[in-house]
Amino acid sequence: MRSENNTRALFGALLAHASPILVAQLASMSTTVVDTIIAGHVGTIDLAAVGIGSGIYISVMLALAGIVQGLTPIAAQHFGAGRIAQLPACFQQGIWLAGILGMAGAVLLAFPDWLLHASSMTMQIEVRTHAYLSMLALALPGTLIYRTCGGMLNALGRPRMLMYLGLGNACVHVLLAPALAFGWFGTAPLGAVGCAVSNVVITTLLAIAGMAYLARSKHCRTLHLLTGWQAPSAAKIGEILRVGLPIGMSAFVEITSFALIALMVAPLGPVAVGGHRILGSFGGVCYMLPLSISIATLAMVGQAAGAQDWSRVRKTIRVGLLLGVGSSTCLALLLWASGDALIRAYTPDPAVQTLAISLIALIAFYQLFDAVQTVAAQALRGLKQSMGPMTIHILCFWGIGMAGGWWLCYRGARLLGIAPLGLGGFWWAATIATVVASVMFAVLLKIALRRTKQH
Repeated sequence: MRSENNTRALFGALLAHASPILVAQLASMSTTVVDTIIAGHVGTIDLAAVGIGSGIYISVMLALAGIVQGLTPIAAQHFGAGRIAQLPACFQQGIWLAGILGMAGAVLLAFPDWLLHASSMTMQIEVRTHAYLSMLALALPGTLIYRTCGGMLNALGRPRMLMYLGLGNACVHVLLAPALAFGWFGTAPLGAVGCAVSNVVITTLLAIAGMAYLARSKHCRTLHLLTGWQAPSAAKIGEILRVGLPIGMSAFVEITSFALIALMVAPLGPVAVGGHRILGSFGGVCYMLPLSISIATLAMVGQAAGAQDWSRVRKTIRVGLLLGVGSSTCLALLLWASGDALIRAYTPDPAVQTLAISLIALIAFYQLFDAVQTVAAQALRGLKQSMGPMTIHILCFWGIGMAGGWWLCYRGARLLGIAPLGLGGFWWAATIATVVASVMFAVLLKIALRRTKQH
């Protein structure tokens, strides 16, 4: 009975931790949707600039945000072990790292000509994309500092403030971005650049708000996270990098393995590109649920590991997997049942509708195994094991997913009598890659949990 009560309590704790993260993640996604809608009303050139520029920015941002995420399991283990005195130095070094990475990334994004010249876009689109991306680059330092604050709040088991900040971000952006884009303040209309300016303003405010909350809130002020500010420490930043670099690489692999499909299917024509965009948007929204559960799992596993409570580590991982797979099963069934109607509402093009509908059942099936690998990867990171997840992601998503997807798309599998599958080849390969990754993560988790039993 006590074990059952403990399991029920863990379910409740994970749900309570994951729910505000889910809201914050969805609110964050809404800014890209708002930018796309605004740019679409400004004109085709601005829409293309937002599509290209935001894709580049998000790829760089998520990779660097993954690196600063290395702070979370370290801080969670300190907190779980009661090493409260270690938290200020840990957090401050994380802020230093976020600032360094943010400035370096901003410089890279502010001068994107080397990347834009490699594409076959028109000069008008290139000029507008350059202007949009150069402005959006200024949002990167604030974004990474805010993500560092969010990582500390997750480690402390206090993610609710992230929900409020995320909702505030979405509300302000939906007012400020169109005002700047269309010149509602009596200024010259900025178009897509106005959306970028809004992002810069909001991410700067989020960074300030995150720091202020950690310094002044009743839950955090006793931790003294911002007092006795320390100079950068190579040893402490190196500790974050040892955990965070593989996480950043994993994030880069995951986002590019799907983002690059749009380029790789471009020779098939606009129907394939449009179908992939719709299916990818469905997958992205569905992914937010297991991602939120996995982030909560990472924090709670880290706290339990810091407290040397290995029984709670194992129970937390099992509950996280059950919750992730269970919720994704519900989403998969919903997507399978209503996918046709959603696709028809998304686009009036009958050719795109037919292609996307033909693959919707596969996308629904994919969600189940994506939940397993997502939660398992974050659970391992909670134990400060990030090299294994990175290796699995590279082998599966770049190896099987992208390389195998290209082969199935354009070559098929002649030995099995399978003709080239077009866009379906990439989604079949992505599904196979995710199933294989789930199996590999199951083995890796079993090994990690077996080691905990030795304690």
